[in-house]
Amino acid sequence: MAFVTQHQIQKFREDGFLVLEHFFTAEECDSMRNQIQRIIAEMEVPLHCRTEFSTKEEEQLQVQGSSDYFLTSGDKIRFFFEKGALDERGNFLIPKEKSVSKIGHALHAYDPVFKQITHSSKVQELGRKLGLERPVVVQSMYIFKQPGIGGEVTPHQDATFLHTEPLGRILGFWIALEDVTRENGCLWFIPGSHTINKESLQVHARITWTPSKPLKNSQCPRGTHRQNQISTDSHGISRRMVRAASGTSTRVVEFVGLEPAYDDSQFKPLPISKGGLILIHGEVVHKSELNSSESSRHAFTFHVMEAKDTSWSKENWLQPTPELPFPSLYT
Repeated sequence: MAFVTQHQIQKFREDGFLVLEHFFTAEECDSMRNQIQRIIAEMEVPLHCRTEFSTKEEEQLQVQGSSDYFLTSGDKIRFFFEKGALDERGNFLIPKEKSVSKIGHALHAYDPVFKQITHSSKVQELGRKLGLERPVVVQSMYIFKQPGIGGEVTPHQDATFLHTEPLGRILGFWIALEDVTRENGCLWFIPGSHTINKESLQVHARITWTPSKPLKNSQCPRGTHRQNQISTDSHGISRRMVRAASGTSTRVVEFVGLEPAYDDSQFKPLPISKGGLILIHGEVVHKSELNSSESSRHAFTFHVMEAKDTSWSKENWLQPTPELPFPSLYT
């Protein structure tokens, strides 16, 4: 049974992330990798549904932001491809097993291997030690970070995409399925960025923005002024990805606010061994670089929400459905 100390839990609360080496066995990692190869072998994605995955805002809005295939993936197992892997018609330019960027967002619910990992006794024990009372699983992803082409993930906070009221209720579980290095695209974090004033982290101390529609107070990131100006000298988040209002745009999602330009010197790399687990607070700032190596960097990740006394935003891109309400982490 995996063991976590109170000192480690306190370290997580201070830093906003925690590395737990060898949390999963090599056999568990291999079972996930083998299962994903079977899923890819049976993959059938219509040409018009093939979309490239990106975390750069303009590309994200252009591709995922105009795609119902993305918006309705919360209760399905769907495929998203690396930039440059498809031609303009959606045909593969490289072997399909090398083209996939990620698979999401309900592996935890519909695939027996990933469901067992997500709800494993050691994950449940860890949740209880962290003080989670009614955690529910909101999404899961298998991330490939393909050799040579695995795209960068720009600095962000998970609560930008998975917003709750109050904030501080989202927790990410990131599992390394093979050794993760700086060369193949490890995660980088700004320690303590979930709690400290954002002004000390940014190249630019103040950002103004113009929303595409009027905001309700509940939409505004914490620290937002009513004049549509984000003050970066507060905690919380600086932008949100929300569902676009029906009939107002050809896009199905849009961003409210802007991601600040963070000081690169503040980021700390987190290499981790196969089987290691990284816990990620929903408001800690993190990123990963392009995979410039000849090795892949497979990972399985899922997010949970503390459901007790928490409201899930109805404007989040991801929504529970009658077919798949958010399942309890505890079984």
